[in-house]
This record gives sequence, C-alpha cells and structure tokens, in this order.
Amino acid sequence: MGTWKIVDTPRDCTPLPGVWSYRVKRDSDGNISKYKARWCVRGDMQMPWEYNNTYLPTSRFAAVRTIIATAAQKGMELHHWDIQGAFCTSDVDTEIYMRPPTGYALPD
Repeated sequence: MGTWKIVDTPRDCTPLPGVWSYRVKRDSDGNISKYKARWCVRGDMQMPWEYNNTYLPTSRFAAVRTIIATAAQKGMELHHWDIQGAFCTSDVDTEIYMRPPTGYALPD
C-alpha cells in the first residue's frame, strides 16, 4: 500500500497519537459481512503551527446553536455541507509523524 513506514522521529517533531476506528459492514439483508479496523491519526491533537496547513479547527456547539437561533429569529435560510471524507481523501504533501498503536511490535 505504501501509505506509511516506520522511521525515526526528528528532534523538532512531536508525533501525534492515534485512535482505532472500527466498522461493521453489512450485506443487503443486514447480516454482518466483514469487520474493518483502521488506525487513524488524532489530527485534533496537533498545534496550529505544526505540520503546515493540515490543522482543521472545529466549532463549539454553543457557537453553532447561536448561529442557528439568529438565523431562525431573522427568518434566514441555512445551508449545511457534510465534508466528512474530505480530510481523509485529501492529498498531503508533507510528512506527518504519529505514534504506533499500543502493543504494536516495532522492529529492532
């Protein structure tokens, strides 16, 4: 696959932690067809000044609720886009360092 390799971390870099993402795939009848697991980098743990432009800020729920209330009060129309997969499928032109999962046996 070539998506990652084990390397030494540079001195000026703090590797990011990761998290397991589990998914159960089902067939058209609702029966379990396969189990999938993916090790994902915790991008929310990086600092805005690290790794160039890969930082992705998110909104607080209170701010979103305020915007919705204001729009409702003023009779405005709101639009929403779900770009859940955009970060996962985007091209990254810089190196990102992350810690391996707990229990992963690193080669000597």
